[in-house]
Amino acid sequence: MNLDYLKFDIKRTLRNRRVLIFAVLMPLVLFLIFGATLHTSDSEGGISAIAYVMVSMAMFGSMNAAMSSGGVIAMERDGGWNRTLRLTPLKPQAYVASKVILSLLLAVPPLVVVFVAGMIIGHVDLSAGQWLSVALVSWLGALPFAGLGLVIGYVAKPDSVQPITGLTTMLIAAFGGLWLPIEQMPHVMKTIAQLTPAYWTGLSSRSALSEGGLDMHAVLIVLVWTVVLGAIGLRRFRADTARA
Repeated sequence: MNLDYLKFDIKRTLRNRRVLIFAVLMPLVLFLIFGATLHTSDSEGGISAIAYVMVSMAMFGSMNAAMSSGGVIAMERDGGWNRTLRLTPLKPQAYVASKVILSLLLAVPPLVVVFVAGMIIGHVDLSAGQWLSVALVSWLGALPFAGLGLVIGYVAKPDSVQPITGLTTMLIAAFGGLWLPIEQMPHVMKTIAQLTPAYWTGLSSRSALSEGGLDMHAVLIVLVWTVVLGAIGLRRFRADTARA
């Protein structure tokens, strides 16, 4: 990994404050509307309903932020950045690793903001170990969406990458059970939900809230999604760079 390139990427991305504002404000507003208005005694799937919504909205925000790297990649391709990269010693793996780390860093603000809102406004009461566990699992749950952002960035054109990313985010969140518990969905919707990475990231994050501990089956599937999408993104990078 090239640290200089990563620092450059971070500074450039932070200049686009619209991405960060949208990624942070939207899940916070959704939590305040759908989560903070619930009664503290309400429960869903054996856990506090407010905590359930808090984790789901935090995951939605981190997913949205992680996938935003696709827009950066599409602009780089349009500006001939890949041709420049071919003339540098930067290896494909280092480039992809930089984009993944960038996505993980972007995923932090929405998680922190929604979790703080859950603690202060929603009065979500968790032990220190549970807060640490749910935060870490939720953060790493952004990994498959970092890979998906790579894929979109190398498939979509610059003028279409934002609508595609936005639509994909909305569909995955809706069908993956982040906005509505799949227990309340029709049977066919439950089946579709399990085909999305959002369902498994949400399930693994929420399992950190339960007394039964982490759902390792869900964690494993999140890992599989990460490897598959990361491999596709790397393959698309190599193909795009070879044509440049």
